[in-house]
Amino acid sequence: MSRTSLRTKLAALAATGVMALGTGVLAAAPAEAAVACPYEYFCAYPEPGYGGQPIMLWSCSDVRYIPWSSTGSWINNQTSGTRARFIYSGGASSYTDGAWSVAPGGVNWSQIYYIDPC
Repeated sequence: MSRTSLRTKLAALAATGVMALGTGVLAAAPAEAAVACPYEYFCAYPEPGYGGQPIMLWSCSDVRYIPWSSTGSWINNQTSGTRARFIYSGGASSYTDGAWSVAPGGVNWSQIYYIDPC
């Protein structure tokens, strides 16, 4: 019996949703309308449930300012074990769990000024 990875299952689910949307059969719920986070990216979303237009980071030198004061979510879809760093207003920082990891909600972006993807 072969095991299918979570990433493979999610990709298949996403592909099925795209095909169904093309036929007009599937009604999109907020989670289905979210912009996907490609492999090797860290994606920060302004809304819970991966909603809204994300900031997508790929390169380690691509440190980005977070303009939101909302509560949102993130997906760490970088290579295995890679951790993103959140930089706060006073210069303190913290790291996410290693890839593959997610925070589907409860991320207070008003406290986070910058994200360094690795």
